[in-house]
Amino acid sequence: MFRNNLIVAIRNIKKRKSFAIINIFGLTVGMTVCFLILTYARFEMSYDRFHPQAEDVYRVTVDLYAEGTFQTADAQCYPAVGPMAVEEFPEVEDFAMARHIGRFLFKNDDKAFNEDRVYFANPSWLTVFDWGIIQGDRTSALEGVAKIVITESIAKKYFGDEDPMGKVLTAVPGGAEVPMQVTGVVNDVPENAHLKFDILISYQTGVQYLKWDYNSWNGNNEFMYLKTNGAKLDNAFAERFNKSFIAKTEEDRAEKLIIQPLTDIHLKSDRTFEADVNGNQATVNILLLVAMFVLVIAWVNYINLSTAKALERGKEVGVRKVLGSNKAALLNQFLTESFLINLLSLVLTLTLIQGVLPFFNQFSGLSLSFNVFSDPILLSFVLVFLLIGTLASGAYPALVLANYKPLEVLKGSLGSSKKGIVLRKGLVVFQFMITMVLLAGTMVIYAQVQEMRSQKLGVNIDQTVVVRSPLLSDSDETQLLKRQAFKNELQQLPQVSSIAYSETLFGQGTSEMNSATGVYAQGHEEGKSSVFFFYRVDAEFVRAFDFKILSGRTFDDQKDPSASVNFTSIMVNETARRMLGFNSNEEAIGAKVYFWSNEVQILGVFNDYNHHSLKTSVDPTIFWFDKNGGTSNYASVKLNTENSGNSYKEMVTKIESAYRNVYPNSDFDYFFLDEKFNEQYKADQQFGTVFGVFASITVFVSILGLFGLVLYEVQQKIKEIGIRKVLGANVSSIIRMLSTNFMKLIFLSVSIALPIAYFGVEKWLQTFAYQTDLAWYIFVLPALLIIGIAFLTVVLQSIKVARRNPIEALRYE
Repeated sequence: MFRNNLIVAIRNIKKRKSFAIINIFGLTVGMTVCFLILTYARFEMSYDRFHPQAEDVYRVTVDLYAEGTFQTADAQCYPAVGPMAVEEFPEVEDFAMARHIGRFLFKNDDKAFNEDRVYFANPSWLTVFDWGIIQGDRTSALEGVAKIVITESIAKKYFGDEDPMGKVLTAVPGGAEVPMQVTGVVNDVPENAHLKFDILISYQTGVQYLKWDYNSWNGNNEFMYLKTNGAKLDNAFAERFNKSFIAKTEEDRAEKLIIQPLTDIHLKSDRTFEADVNGNQATVNILLLVAMFVLVIAWVNYINLSTAKALERGKEVGVRKVLGSNKAALLNQFLTESFLINLLSLVLTLTLIQGVLPFFNQFSGLSLSFNVFSDPILLSFVLVFLLIGTLASGAYPALVLANYKPLEVLKGSLGSSKKGIVLRKGLVVFQFMITMVLLAGTMVIYAQVQEMRSQKLGVNIDQTVVVRSPLLSDSDETQLLKRQAFKNELQQLPQVSSIAYSETLFGQGTSEMNSATGVYAQGHEEGKSSVFFFYRVDAEFVRAFDFKILSGRTFDDQKDPSASVNFTSIMVNETARRMLGFNSNEEAIGAKVYFWSNEVQILGVFNDYNHHSLKTSVDPTIFWFDKNGGTSNYASVKLNTENSGNSYKEMVTKIESAYRNVYPNSDFDYFFLDEKFNEQYKADQQFGTVFGVFASITVFVSILGLFGLVLYEVQQKIKEIGIRKVLGANVSSIIRMLSTNFMKLIFLSVSIALPIAYFGVEKWLQTFAYQTDLAWYIFVLPALLIIGIAFLTVVLQSIKVARRNPIEALRYE
């Protein structure tokens, strides 16, 4: 039976080639888009799930409050939280914690590299998580002082093919050199880990050299994780946990510990001091909706074309029923045709994905793979899609055709039947409504990214080459002399307008900034719980980046002692000034501020600026004075190349030459500040690009379906058109006759889509601190585009038929 159905299905496909091609092509495009997005979404949702005990691991973070008002959500926690959890809560078996303090220089004889992904970790870091240990004992590798665990790539980098176990790497965190013994090697950290490291240093090393304390409730600098015995840490646990926290600290401590499931971190956490840039659950959900819509629209096209051709197939059904075919046999026949078309589309999809995936990876910045035969879950997805596609696109047309009454067909009364017409119109409205929403969404995403990139930051980051300060084993005094020597070398270049040293820079993320509570002005202790951000800068920093001094003055090398010698003065931005309780900039000048048991004085107030992307609001920021750049990680070189005749490439070469004169054995690590800052928008730009591409594909698939319907409609009215032309109808009247009904549906689709699109994008924009205006053209242009393309599709096909000789149509009939 199946063989006969298959033969008949192949004959029908050959007989109606144009409609088969439209269906197969539409389904192929729809499934390709759907599988690409599902592959991306699956990767995003797989973060940290490679750990066997991932469901039993939770991260502890801190929410900070001031006067009962929420201030900041911090991703890091206090070291004493872990021991407290294990001691007082039986559902907690163990804790793991890690701390990042910045770059390290590691040396092995003549091999020396600056490493960013270096963490101090307690011994349980290797037992709570499964990092795939290759060599060493996971239970003891991080016990003791000056012990390190490295990844496979780092082992290759420093030791080549030699066995790294027991070997020594010399760490240079600053002026000192600390020999550290390799006690373990693990696999490279997977890309779908929210915290990625290359080197782990035993936490006891920090206790020994940096005076850290496992039982400290001050300074939330650790990433803290709790491993349970299978119990779920719910809201009731969080309440008990916070009661113990408050009991062990201060009763009026304006903080709250937050428990996050490990597998929720990547998509559902957006806190300050995150270990890495996290994804966004809303983005994944939106793309999944796009995937569903594209595929559904492809299925809708199939249903529309199948039901539209029902009249033509009605004669076939009538003859089959007269000859004895029952309803089940007819259903099987039409579902076989649907299965065959979906199968052909699926084969083409799997082939097309292999060619498209590299470009998709380039868009997303990932390295996704798609192999049905090596991935059972993916294979099951493919089979389910084939089954659902067959039923979703074939069931209704099959039922419509199978339910035809042979007597009506043979009498010729089927032509007046309206079966399927209402459904077809509804499906056309639905698919163009979705298309309109997607196009409007694309416009808003593009406008929002442009808005963020074009907004004034409050600082001038143009024409700035930033050189990362090298990590050296020299004494602090020698390093200061070298930094001054580098500055002197640069000042000899006429194209260099200024050089500024700073601890961090704009767009470098919160991980390089410092934060503190307990900062308050004399007479304004009510703001003591507020969170302030601060970093060290030299005297040139404020001038180099064109900060506006709103009151007071900036730092001065001659007047002000350096923070590293005598911390006495600060500068604050307007937001920090308000949070300190001052009503005006002038009132703040000279006021005393208590900062970590230091009594400091406000020298000046500078303008608010955006240290991060314009997705976030302005931070209350404090500048410390670091006269010689002793704690500086960056040297910002401001250029003036407009009249110099030098290109930026030539200027970088000159800066590198000056760098080599002072640091002959160090890597020259530089970047352009404006480019680096705009990298913060990379994810949004990629999202906008991917969303826009898929929205365009949705338009294409929708128009493809409309083209098929118009083509069929025209073919059904060839005789009517011929008669009209014989009776004197012109081309324009025939175009009007054919296009009116379709254009009514398109206008209805746009009318329904406009309010849906408006409320949808308005909700999305609420996630940004700075929002673009929802101008009229954002919605009108997509509407005009859809109406224009749809009208063009109908008109072109109508003109083709309207210009034919009417004798051909009448002779055919």
